Amino acid sequence: METASQVLKIDAYHLKKSLDIRHFRSVCTARIILESKSEVCYHVDGEQYIFAFNYGVIVFCNTPYADQANLFNKIFPEIALPDLPKDSFDIQHSPTDDFAVEFNSLSLATVSQEVIKIVMLNVAQSVALMYFDQVSQDLLAEVKAFTTQMEEEGKLKISRKNIMKFIGKALNTKNKIVENLYIFDAPAVTWNNEYLEKVNTTLSRHFELGLRYRSIENNFNIIKDNLEAFTDLYHQSESSKLEWIIIILILVEVLDTFIMKII
Repeated sequence: METASQVLKIDAYHLKKSLDIRHFRSVCTARIILESKSEVCYHVDGEQYIFAFNYGVIVFCNTPYADQANLFNKIFPEIALPDLPKDSFDIQHSPTDDFAVEFNSLSLATVSQEVIKIVMLNVAQSVALMYFDQVSQDLLAEVKAFTTQMEEEGKLKISRKNIMKFIGKALNTKNKIVENLYIFDAPAVTWNNEYLEKVNTTLSRHFELGLRYRSIENNFNIIKDNLEAFTDLYHQSESSKLEWIIIILILVEVLDTFIMKII
């Protein structure tokens, strides 16, 4: 199936949380053309498609903004669409400019349903990385605030409970990324189709998916190193407190014994 449109607009949003695919399927009534436990793709009408992923991304193809907002109001009434991380990309049907990549578009001689799904998948991966990069940057900023405090004041003013909560937040965020590593796998449809494989490879390079993931991974390695330093400091602090408690107890016992002998 080739589309007659000259330009197809792709819009991808990250929900800032995981997406329950089963619930999404129960609410969205368009015709399903692809589904699994982790994703579902709908053909709405003509050249309109919706692709939802369990790592929290919903992608629209050739869908007016009003229709996007209506779907969100129906499924996620608590979410304001303009507040979500967003990435956009255009597919241009151009018989003379096959695989011409611009900043936010790709020109192709053949635009099929499978091509559209691959483009939507890559834009979904891009907006997911955009979101996780922002999360890692926010965590780095918090770590920097702690280390600046240590540099300027010579101590860390944060309770054990709060440092544990921060460590948990960092670990949970990293776990979410690790759980979704499969998003970087080439879709099965590209394995036996050279054209689709070229589309997928071209977009993966254009969005620099591997490079951006490694950057996020590096951020979390820095966070991990700092958290280990923080926990070591707390362990030393706790050990020091315990030593002082023992010393005080011994002194109390000695004083008590001394007083008893005097009496």
